[in-house]
Amino acid sequence: MRFLRLALVIIASLLPTQIALAPSALAQDAATPAVQAAPAVPAGPVTVQVGAYILRIKDVVQKDGSFTVDMWTWFRWKDGNVKPYETFEISNGRIENKSEVSLARDGDMNYASLRVEATVFHDYDVKHYPMDDHFLAISIEDQMATIDQIVYAPDPNTAMDPGVNVPGWAVKLAAPTVLDHVYPTNYGLLSSAAASSYSQLNFNVELHREGFGPLFKQFWIAGLSVLLGLLAFKVRATDLDARFGLGVGSIFAASANAFVISDSLPQSTVITMAEQINFLAIGTIFLCVAMSIFSLRLCYLGKDDQSERLDARAMAVIGIGYVVLNVAIVALSL
Repeated sequence: MRFLRLALVIIASLLPTQIALAPSALAQDAATPAVQAAPAVPAGPVTVQVGAYILRIKDVVQKDGSFTVDMWTWFRWKDGNVKPYETFEISNGRIENKSEVSLARDGDMNYASLRVEATVFHDYDVKHYPMDDHFLAISIEDQMATIDQIVYAPDPNTAMDPGVNVPGWAVKLAAPTVLDHVYPTNYGLLSSAAASSYSQLNFNVELHREGFGPLFKQFWIAGLSVLLGLLAFKVRATDLDARFGLGVGSIFAASANAFVISDSLPQSTVITMAEQINFLAIGTIFLCVAMSIFSLRLCYLGKDDQSERLDARAMAVIGIGYVVLNVAIVALSL
């Protein structure tokens, strides 16, 4: 009995301690998951440096409003929770090919590089064609992260290969630019905001025409047609086949040149410099034919001397006027 009573006393003395300890232990266990579940809240959007080395620019097609770029692109950032090399896009074009991504650590930064070939769309301003300059932009955006999550910054090491050549233009790499690109739509997702903003980085390329070679190549046929139309004044007005054959043939040649120009340009309501020059050529040849008809009528009236004087004056005045008006058109367009 004494042993049983002693055992009960010992058990009774131990029970309060166990009960007292249990709540604190449970509280500690409950507190531990709460500390682990709290994620680190970023101070702001992740800054991603983006750079490029442009290898080639080709297929600059003004009629289609596009060009092709081949370049190495790289990304540098610190936050390991984002993968900008997987979610970027060419927002004003489409990526045709991508190489395998090369990942590395660059000091305290994450680094990724890959080669990209893309078709980029561009609205060419052809008002001054064929003496037109262009400012091409290759726009990069993250297709998943808004400006609150990722902000682009240009890498100062962005460059262009010295061998880049675009026929007809001198090529120059301008400074990259970054802007906020706002899309004023929720894409039909009613739970989203009415608009979203993305960081957009632009690699800018300038194309400049050099010299008057493109102008000469485009209009030597039109100039030759006008010259033949003027030389018709050296043929007697009564020699109908030679006199009017030169004029009519010249009009057809200038008209064919107009079709060639139209086929190389996009649809536009703007009258380009090329079209102005070609219209002037056709109008000049038509004026030569009209004066030839008037000169022929003088011959029919027996006024051969007046016909010859008219031909000489018409050839000089129309020829000088054609040159002056061409110079004016070019000067006003440049």
